[in-house]
Amino acid sequence: MTEWNVRRVVLDCLMAVTEDGIFSHETLNRARDKYAWFSSEDRAFLNKTVHGTLEYLVQIDAILDQYSSLPVRKMKPVVRNILRMAVYQLLYMDRIPPHAVTNEAVRLTERRGYRGLKGFVNALTRTIAAERVEILDSLRQSDALWKRYSIPIWLAKKLEGQYGRERAEEIFSAFLKEKTVSLVPCAPDSEIRDQSRSLLLAGGWRSNELCPVLYTADGQTEEGRTLLREGLAFAQDLSSALAVQAAAPEAGESVLDLCAAPGGKSMAAALYMEGRGQIHSFDLLEQKVEVIRDNAVRCGWNRIISPSQQDASMYRRELAETADLVIADLPCSGLGVIGRKPDIKQNVSEKGIFALSQLQKTMLRNAASYVKPGGRLLFSTCTMVREENEENLDWLLRECPALRPMDLRRRLPKLYERMKTIRTEAAQAMAEGRLQLLPQDLGSDGFFFSMLKKEGREA
Repeated sequence: MTEWNVRRVVLDCLMAVTEDGIFSHETLNRARDKYAWFSSEDRAFLNKTVHGTLEYLVQIDAILDQYSSLPVRKMKPVVRNILRMAVYQLLYMDRIPPHAVTNEAVRLTERRGYRGLKGFVNALTRTIAAERVEILDSLRQSDALWKRYSIPIWLAKKLEGQYGRERAEEIFSAFLKEKTVSLVPCAPDSEIRDQSRSLLLAGGWRSNELCPVLYTADGQTEEGRTLLREGLAFAQDLSSALAVQAAAPEAGESVLDLCAAPGGKSMAAALYMEGRGQIHSFDLLEQKVEVIRDNAVRCGWNRIISPSQQDASMYRRELAETADLVIADLPCSGLGVIGRKPDIKQNVSEKGIFALSQLQKTMLRNAASYVKPGGRLLFSTCTMVREENEENLDWLLRECPALRPMDLRRRLPKLYERMKTIRTEAAQAMAEGRLQLLPQDLGSDGFFFSMLKKEGREA
């Protein structure tokens, strides 16, 4: 396949994300399925260019506004995205000759019906190509963290205000680093799990001393794809795996997973429970429930995992005090996974964060009511702002006085020792049953979790 055709698909993906509001990972998955016959080089170019353009979108638009007489917001959407992908290639993809980037951008502009704008695209991309070194030096030396790390101005200020400039810069830098791929061998048969683990290790994957996750920094491998396809492993970030480990589901228990899709925490719980007990995995949308069901069947845990369509914000009286463990991995702004899903930066807002924090309160109240006396509640999110994490946890503890924090130092002793060397304040918070992981801490997603126990006589 020619580079011209690959660039056409890149443009289609960018249009879907920036103009139609489709999530970047969904758009890329569809493109990979549709063009399954792409060569490995074409797939790599597609993934890198779409992800990279979205990752640096704030920065790229600032550069275009600086060099263009026409503001980015007033450009034709197609032309805007052609220029964005061209600027990303010029600045961050050294192997592509600048003249080739310009020529392909001009060609793409013409093919999309904007022949009259060929000169505009040609002149703008040539100017930026000529000043590439100066542009990159200016970005590296900029005191404005939002511009240097391509973060919306309001979000950069918010995280700087919460964490301080130095730590916020570490967060922003971690967003731009290559992310690891993590898998958990999950076959019900322990011997097969050991074989899966050995296969990954032989393929260059690395084990983690903190939990059963194996990971690689080289992207998904053939070994990993094989295990996923055959239902012998599921994808789970280190942070999520640690949260389930803290919850410590036990054989014979009744577990409620309130916002379960795609089902990783339910399957991790099934592993800890050794297939004995019951896990009710809920989600709001039927298509997400089907994903949970498919994953449970594929991995062989469908006897213990029972997916169903339920709205976690709606109270269900029949579930009151029925669960030994409730997993409440709640809807959130997703700031902790910006490194994997860069379009979050364009979609998140202060108003949206506030609305999500209020929705979480409703779900947390329901979740707490479902826990048996003596049972446990795992509250988690993949974000890093207090409104969705610590503040809602403190609210829940006031609202439900029967809940008491569980000391995470005892439940995750290896992690506690590690956190003492990374961020002492985070290690201290573990004594209060809460932990905010930042993406630079362990190389994981940014993630918050808390473990609570309901006081009272057990049934």
